[in-house]
Amino acid sequence: MSKYKVIEPDTIFSLNDEYQDDKRTDKINASIGIYLDNDGKTFVIPTVAKVVSELDRSNFNYLPIKGDLEFIEESTKLVLGDKLYKKYNHLLAKQGVTGGTNGIYVWANLIALNFKKPTIILSDPTWDNHNKIFKNFGFKIIHFPQLNKNKKFNFTALKKAMRENPNAFILFQGGPTHNPTCVNPSEAEWVELTKLFKKYNNTILLDSAYIGLGDDFETDCFSGRYLLENKIKMAINFSFSKNMTLYQHRTSLLIVLAESEKERFAIDSCLNYLFRISNSTPPAFGESIVKKILTNKTYKKEWLQSLAQMSKNLKKRRELFNKLTKGRFSYVLEQKGFFSLLDLTSAQITLLKTKYGIYLLQNGRINFGGMSLQQIPVVAKAILSIINN
Repeated sequence: MSKYKVIEPDTIFSLNDEYQDDKRTDKINASIGIYLDNDGKTFVIPTVAKVVSELDRSNFNYLPIKGDLEFIEESTKLVLGDKLYKKYNHLLAKQGVTGGTNGIYVWANLIALNFKKPTIILSDPTWDNHNKIFKNFGFKIIHFPQLNKNKKFNFTALKKAMRENPNAFILFQGGPTHNPTCVNPSEAEWVELTKLFKKYNNTILLDSAYIGLGDDFETDCFSGRYLLENKIKMAINFSFSKNMTLYQHRTSLLIVLAESEKERFAIDSCLNYLFRISNSTPPAFGESIVKKILTNKTYKKEWLQSLAQMSKNLKKRRELFNKLTKGRFSYVLEQKGFFSLLDLTSAQITLLKTKYGIYLLQNGRINFGGMSLQQIPVVAKAILSIINN
């Protein structure tokens, strides 16, 4: 008898496979987390496309284990701002990683390597990979409900989880966006949380996959910068997949704050070791794109302008969806970023797929980034039809 057990396939990618196999020409994929332009085509930021055409692609040599050093430093400056970078850079351990998923995996491995029986607090719901990764490394996982009955951030539930689990690690999704709810703490709540992190001796991982797609880039960086300024034990996992449309190029950076230069050296050595045995070196192409954009003032300005326009488009799509569904899901107007969790039953979501060719995750997650303005009326009409009948 085989010793191998069958593991359930990934929910998002298996649904995407089902969508790809669907022969209907009017099908709509509102499930997987990508951004389409208003004509329904996969969007590549123009500055990114321009830089790709200019890069020298004749050198296929390995990067260092850490990654492209200029990419790492310029990305760190971007995430933290010049002032905090200068103040704290001597305490920052850094590692270029193979996408945001890999950044979480490496950080979880880092903690499991150095702490006995760690506990981590996660929101419920959260991105499914969060649970899988921390379970894989033997963490005790504590969940708190992300939303209260008014579909606001459940600050009370989080405080209870922290109070009952002092010294726990906590994962937040950086900025005002959240997968799948697009609801996160306000700036005022971050200020109060920072005091509690010190009180309960928490260590924070900010999983930052959508920075610049909430309010604006600088505002979205508030939580990470505020925690650093207050010397909270923390790490930032910063992905360029969504905000530079580099999905398949797996371009991300993991930053870990140390309490001393000696500890930073130790953390860097751990990151070097863990990345070497799992990835060896990060992919070079995406890092070279980001580096060129961040070191050219014109390109950086153009990129940030494109990012702001993407954010505006997401807001317009939410407004149109709300209007066409007659305010039935008005909470989408207060949320920011790609997603929302719609109050639909599993049977209704299945019917959307089978009858109308509209693909949502089974938990009700809808991606406004993945629908064009022309597709939203189709989706809204189908949803109302199912609800009303």
